[in-house]
Amino acid sequence: MQDLLMGLRPVTPGMLMLCALLAGCALPRSGPEFEEITAQPPEGQPALEIVEITDQVAVATKVDESREFARTFLNQPVENIELIRPLDVLQITIWENGENGLYGAGYGAPVPLQEMRVDLGGRFFMPQVGRVRAAGRTIEDLRQHLTDLLSPMTPEPQVEVRLVRADNNTVRIFGGTGALGEFPIDARTRTLSGLLANAGPSGVDPNVATVTVRRGSQVGTVWMEDVYIDPTADISLKGGDIIVIDRDPRSFRALGELGGQAVVEFPERDISLVSAIATMGGLNTATADPRGVFVLRNEDPRVFNRAVPGSAETGPVRVAYVMDLTKPAAFFTASNFSVRDDDIIYVTQAPYVRFIKVIGALTAPLSTAASVRNLTGQ
Repeated sequence: MQDLLMGLRPVTPGMLMLCALLAGCALPRSGPEFEEITAQPPEGQPALEIVEITDQVAVATKVDESREFARTFLNQPVENIELIRPLDVLQITIWENGENGLYGAGYGAPVPLQEMRVDLGGRFFMPQVGRVRAAGRTIEDLRQHLTDLLSPMTPEPQVEVRLVRADNNTVRIFGGTGALGEFPIDARTRTLSGLLANAGPSGVDPNVATVTVRRGSQVGTVWMEDVYIDPTADISLKGGDIIVIDRDPRSFRALGELGGQAVVEFPERDISLVSAIATMGGLNTATADPRGVFVLRNEDPRVFNRAVPGSAETGPVRVAYVMDLTKPAAFFTASNFSVRDDDIIYVTQAPYVRFIKVIGALTAPLSTAASVRNLTGQ
């Protein structure tokens, strides 16, 4: 600096005053420096607890973020897909053994009747028989009942009953791209995994997808991947269920001297501090202070009291968890420290960067002054 000043002599008093002003002004930066975060706050400002991230702290701050269905969902039995319900549509076929059958067909010829819809009262009308109660019966029960009703009218009748549509026993499913459709509960879709397997792509990455089931006034949510690996998450479905496949809404904020600054949705179900930093392209090698990697969080008092033995907090605690990545084992520790929803990951600026900015701010006006001096010959 001294050589630089000597090369530009003579320096006027006005130039020296300008240099002093530049040196004392606030230089551009992305946020507070390490010392400013770790220092005690001024009088009247809220305190910020500084907690070094250690292996013990990483374990103590882990929170179980698993999801599971309530017992009411788990206790739902598998739907009997042969049980007839109101609004179901039936196809009935009759075989008669007489020459002049009740329904006008020849000996042994099948007579398919028109499709019949079960009304809201649970009954349907059948020619020659009248109104027949169907709701609550299985297909086999109804077949036997119709055989008994026809036996006095025609010799040795045989009856076939098929369920054509079960409009009152369906589930609706929605994904990231909108409605995926309405599906009847059948042999393939009686459980949640069966429905998801047959519904087609949801538009949501399965690694970060949640599945919400709304059944009347009850709502339950689980991780999609658990539906395939955890039997308790693969619940039985019930007619009228609404299924929503959505992306995990959690996110963290990346600020300071990282490869970028952004609000970042969780790229996976559980994310560590190392993974979060890697997601942002790592530390900025030109400006970051590896001693000043902070995770800023409004911590639950119970978690804070576990992480800091002897504490007895009763309300949310503003915490700055700090990681020094220059330590040899730091990356292993950071791999065990979990990032949570709404966390702020902030990396401070290296001390030398401010010095370089001061030099740059001083050099620019001095160089300009030297150029003016050379042009004017003064």
